[in-house]
Amino acid sequence: MNTSTFFGNRKTVQFIFSVLCLFLLCFQTKAQDPAQYGTPFNGVPDRSDVNMYQVHIRPYSASGNLQGVIARLNDIKNLGVNVIYLMPIYPHGTSAKDSPSPYCIKDFKSVATEYGSLADLRSLVDQAHNLGMAVMLDFAVNGTSWDHPWITQHPDWYDYNGSSIRQLASFPDVADLNLNNASVKSAIIDAMRYWIFAANIDGYRCDFANDPSLSFWSDVITNLRGITSHKLLMFAEGDRKENFQVGFDLNFGDKWYYDAISPIANGTSVAQIQNTTDVEYTFATNGQQVVRYTSNHDVLGSTTALQQFGGHAGVVANYLVSAYMRGVPFLTSGQEVDFNQTIPWPFQSVKINWNTNPSAALDFAKINNFRSSSTAVRRGSMTNYSNTNVCAFTKINGSEKVIVMVNLRNSNSTFTIPSSFAGAYKDAYSGNSVTLTSGNTQTLSPFQYIVLTNVNVAGVPVTGVSVSPGSVSLNTGSSAQLTETVAPANASNKNVTWSSSNSSVATVSSSGVVTGVSAGTATITVKTQDGNKTAVSTVTVGTPPVTYYNIQNRWHPEFYLYDNNSGTLKYGTNPGTNSSYQWERISTGGFVLLKNRATGKYMHVENQTGSVQTGATDATWYSAQWSISATDNGWNYIINRWQTSEWVHIENLSGNAQYAGAQNGWYSAQWKFVPISSSLKMTGSAEKDSLISDLKDNDIEVYPNPVTNGEFYVKVPQSFISSNEKVLITITDFSKRMLMQSNLSSSGKINCQLPSGIYFINISSKTKSTTQKIVFK
Repeated sequence: MNTSTFFGNRKTVQFIFSVLCLFLLCFQTKAQDPAQYGTPFNGVPDRSDVNMYQVHIRPYSASGNLQGVIARLNDIKNLGVNVIYLMPIYPHGTSAKDSPSPYCIKDFKSVATEYGSLADLRSLVDQAHNLGMAVMLDFAVNGTSWDHPWITQHPDWYDYNGSSIRQLASFPDVADLNLNNASVKSAIIDAMRYWIFAANIDGYRCDFANDPSLSFWSDVITNLRGITSHKLLMFAEGDRKENFQVGFDLNFGDKWYYDAISPIANGTSVAQIQNTTDVEYTFATNGQQVVRYTSNHDVLGSTTALQQFGGHAGVVANYLVSAYMRGVPFLTSGQEVDFNQTIPWPFQSVKINWNTNPSAALDFAKINNFRSSSTAVRRGSMTNYSNTNVCAFTKINGSEKVIVMVNLRNSNSTFTIPSSFAGAYKDAYSGNSVTLTSGNTQTLSPFQYIVLTNVNVAGVPVTGVSVSPGSVSLNTGSSAQLTETVAPANASNKNVTWSSSNSSVATVSSSGVVTGVSAGTATITVKTQDGNKTAVSTVTVGTPPVTYYNIQNRWHPEFYLYDNNSGTLKYGTNPGTNSSYQWERISTGGFVLLKNRATGKYMHVENQTGSVQTGATDATWYSAQWSISATDNGWNYIINRWQTSEWVHIENLSGNAQYAGAQNGWYSAQWKFVPISSSLKMTGSAEKDSLISDLKDNDIEVYPNPVTNGEFYVKVPQSFISSNEKVLITITDFSKRMLMQSNLSSSGKINCQLPSGIYFINISSKTKSTTQKIVFK
């Protein structure tokens, strides 16, 4: 061979060199893996189907070792568990800077003698697999003990503070590894691959997973997923939402524990539980799950679940919600016997007493077992109906439907059955038949839970449907509630749909609320899902008479707003019948335009002159749109939509109405809308918030508004409801998503914790309905 010709082709040399390097890298990776022990477990559950149990090895048995765990594997299996994870099994450091913490790791590839041997670990994994349980190891990639061989062999593998190796975060017993170093990453991957082959494990719980970069985890998980002989579960002990984006199956539910169930246990509203779920699942796809706990080894260092949630019944209620609402349920060692003693770090001073309350395990087992049997619970779509005290939701998958109602208070609570719950079911645990009727009140004793299923329930077919009222007259912009009655009362499927024959005249919502759009007549049809039975209501929509108001100041009640056609909003006394003092409120997208009767001009702040202006405009100007925000006793702030800090006021008494600098509580910025005709009647929800301040016997008030502490009062006069009838209070957001429902039989207090913002509150009886804005601060 002419070597000069061969080596003269530089591209050929580079190509061969690259292929050789790739071959050597592949060979090296395979060469580092030990021989496969045992047969890879084919029973690893999908991530949506996991029921997890944490093995706290040191306190688990008198010996505190793996054999102590093996002795109780059948007990763990009987809890309905299909995945266990073992806390770290590795030797801990022993230098002066180290601690006996299981996370102060001296050797990533050996079993500490205090726990036993590799043979013990293999025996544990084998027996767990035989019982149908996968086994995960706890692994900490972030650092090592200070006497780990890498400290002297590879000092460049660590992060430095000047000339000294840094400690990991707030852990002085852990030396901080530089995970950006390619050699460190390779060594970590090598150690994690080792246990998959050497002990036949099924995945990892990765400690302090929020600390390494996302790119680090992407590389590690991609490599481990390349072991195609094993189905691995990867569990991030972290609440970083983006962990899902780099391949983790499971993320830790710290937000669930600290932002949802713990605050609820301390008295906050149950209704906000949906917010935490929405945040935790921001980046979850394809069945990725949040692991939701009522205790773990970190929490157990300072408090027990029994202390946090009010005893066994409270723990079980919160565990059930954690297991069924959305996510993977998680038990830690000792919970199944109500062991009520903290286990402080480094977990060497306490041993679990397994005789504390052995019967407690039955409650956790029945929750786990039903979860495993129900596709709807594990994979169904969830709709939340929770109120202040009761966590209530449905889980639906295909034809399977599960209903959950859990009282999260240590006192009696009530829940109004929504129409979507109505039907015939079986109790998931007792098998007893249960029928739910829409509108009925369900009383729940302290920490009581009800789980219902439609599986194996004999169906009761629908025979007919009626709608009430059969005809209704309303004005454009106003609404009325139509109510369906499905027969028989115990029909299995009471779901209905609503439609309008002419949506340009009247629209109808999915719950039967009809709204006038323009003058004319439309037919509203309700149709049952079962049997396609129908009923109709005829809706006649008219044009409402224009209502005009005098706008009166609270600070100086003798002053009213008027327009003298000068372009600037004035105030003066004794409006009488002077039409320049008369204003029309025109609804537009949740705000109002204020139009003068005499000049036809609108209030606005478009030119920012310092005074409120009047002029020709249209509904598209935000500067001419106003929010009417109730204060108390019928007075309101008039707040601009474009410049929300600008409120109409007369603080400076300049002769013109101003808008700058108004403060909460200023009487000079508070106004009452006084109807010109005292005989005017409320015609619908569009006029409700304009008339609420001025109606007398029929007055409905919501106060204080804005709501500042999650509590407000609803005044409901008896003339609004008939005898023995309850009024339904519903709060929705701008997307019409229901956030809270409650029933009142008379005026009363409502507790509802919502984020700051503007919402809508609907107050409805069988014959009347009204809606207005409510502000939470």
